[in-house]
Amino acid sequence: MPFTTLSRGALWSLLLMLLMFGTVQADPIAEVARILDDIRQDQPVPRLDYLHPVAPMNPGCALFEGQYGAVTLQVETHPDSPRVASLLLRIPGPDQTRALLPTVSRVLGPPHSQDRRQSVYGWEWPDYRAASLHYVPGGSGAPGQTIVSLFYR
Repeated sequence: MPFTTLSRGALWSLLLMLLMFGTVQADPIAEVARILDDIRQDQPVPRLDYLHPVAPMNPGCALFEGQYGAVTLQVETHPDSPRVASLLLRIPGPDQTRALLPTVSRVLGPPHSQDRRQSVYGWEWPDYRAASLHYVPGGSGAPGQTIVSLFYR
């Protein structure tokens, strides 16, 4: 009887762990949606647990990097300003541009240009503002990356 009880307990523990693991798995679409809701271009860089300051690349700008689930992100401010100038998101793995397009379009509107065969979607606005959603294939066994970028040219 104790062996059966132990086996049932171990089985339930294993099942519970598998369920918990399944809920923690990365969902890049939800992660990108959250990041695009949290970090808005031309708004001050928010204080977020997943975003950390790093040495800036450009004079007068602040640079932040982070990881939110499967998404690696980088945020740069306008010169001498706390406002977001650019946002770069990288999602490793297979091409996810079509899956991410509705999420990105919810924030930016429909793409102004697209090449579905090449997995490239683009947006351009006056005053040097642009955005893209595209896939960069990996090389020599390295995984590719789906890229979401919002920036000033």
